[in-house]
Amino acid sequence: MYARRILVAVAAAAAAAAGVADAANTVTKHATRTFALAPGTTRTFDVGYPDALEFGGAVYRGLVAILPPAAGSAGGAPSLGKVKVLAEGSALGGSDFRVRVRNANPAGTAAVEVRVTAVTHEPAH
Repeated sequence: MYARRILVAVAAAAAAAAGVADAANTVTKHATRTFALAPGTTRTFDVGYPDALEFGGAVYRGLVAILPPAAGSAGGAPSLGKVKVLAEGSALGGSDFRVRVRNANPAGTAAVEVRVTAVTHEPAH
C-alpha cells in the first residue's frame, strides 16, 4: 500500500514536470500599437499577430486598452466610460487582430488613446 502511494506521487510529479517543461518551451511574442480616437468617431484598428500562421499549434489572442489622452492634449477631459469596444477578434484569415471602437464623447474633448496588442504563443520548435 505504501509503495503504491509513492508510485502515484512520483507519477503525479512527473506529469506536472512535463506540463511545466512544455510551458517553458513555448515562445510568446507581442505586437502593440497605440491609436488616437477623436470624439464622436468610430474606427477599426488592425494589428498583425507576430509570426502569424507560421507554426501549427500556435495560440493567438488580443488585448484592448482604452487610455486617457496624453498630458497636454488639446480639449477637455474625455469620459472613458463613453468609449466602447464594439467588436474584437481575428481578421484577414487569422493573421491580424481587429478591434472596432466607438468614442461617444462630445466634440471639444480630447481624443482618447486605444492600445491594441496582438499576442502569439508559439509551440516549441
